[in-house]
Amino acid sequence: MGSPDTSIDYPVCLRLSGKRVLLIGAGTIAEGRALQLLESGARLRMIAPQATETLRRLATEGTLELLERPYEPGDVAGHALVFVATDDRRVSEAVAAETRSLGIWLNAADEPDLCDFTLPSVGRRGSITVAVSTNGQAPALARSLRRRLVEQISLHHVQLARLSGWLRERLPRSAARGRLLKLLVEDDIGGRLARGQRREAWSRLRAELEALGEQTP
Repeated sequence: MGSPDTSIDYPVCLRLSGKRVLLIGAGTIAEGRALQLLESGARLRMIAPQATETLRRLATEGTLELLERPYEPGDVAGHALVFVATDDRRVSEAVAAETRSLGIWLNAADEPDLCDFTLPSVGRRGSITVAVSTNGQAPALARSLRRRLVEQISLHHVQLARLSGWLRERLPRSAARGRLLKLLVEDDIGGRLARGQRREAWSRLRAELEALGEQTP
């Protein structure tokens, strides 16, 4: 018996807007995958003998491309990522063989040994994303932890993220900008906003911006 694989997944957030993504399978699990991929802006093609009513409707609306037929060799070519969500191990293995021959990354639902990457349990509030991964070992635990973490994100945090993004776009990169962005999440400004001390927080932010020669939002 060989040594167990002790490596851990490397977490990333992929920007799929405009990228061609293939999803093989169109059942309930595939539908969930599809909705997340569409939310990310991916150009989604789905292949499966049968599809859910939701997926058929999205295809009719032109939101995704749906081919209601079995997977065929050659289907994965030209895609940035490939997902498989079927209950047929043979299909998953065939897709994995093709993606690896072409250097395309694959995720196969419930088949961790075929995956080039795994999917964390994801929750979102505004521009804040929480992702919990257990290296594919305990999806139910990941979902439970994700729910608890998302519950800790308030409207205040979403507003801070939006304000930080505005400042990063407006202010030139410098040590002073870095210091101001840090103040946003610390007690000096962020803490006052969290406690409802909006006047004091905005006054402090105004003073910092004036010191940088910028007008307040």
